Amino acid sequence: MTLAAMLEGKKITTIEGLEKNGMLHPLQLAFIEHDGFQCGFCTSGQIISGVAMIEEAKAGWPSAATADLERHFTLADLSRAEIRERMSGNLCRCACYPNIVDAVVEAVARS
Repeated sequence: MTLAAMLEGKKITTIEGLEKNGMLHPLQLAFIEHDGFQCGFCTSGQIISGVAMIEEAKAGWPSAATADLERHFTLADLSRAEIRERMSGNLCRCACYPNIVDAVVEAVARS
C-alpha cells in the first residue's frame, strides 16, 4: 500500500482503467471464467497485482521462485509456483487463491 500523495505526478491505473474500448482486460475476463472473485475490496487488488506481475514477467524480472537467475526470464517461465510467489504479497481471507492462479495462467496464455 502506498499513500496517494507519494505518487504525485505518477500514472496510477485502477481496476476501472483496465477496460479499453468497452472490453475488459484479459485478466478480468479470466477471473470471471475461473471464478477468481474475492470480496469487492480484494478482487480489484488481486487483478491489478496480477496485471503488474504479468508485466514484470514480460520485462524479464526474476522472482524468489526463479530457478535459474543466469538465464533471461520470459513469460514461458511463468509457472504456477512463480505466479504464487509473485502474488504472495496480496493477502485476503476470502481465499480463492487456486482460482486466481488459474485465471493468471489463462490470461498469460491469451497474451
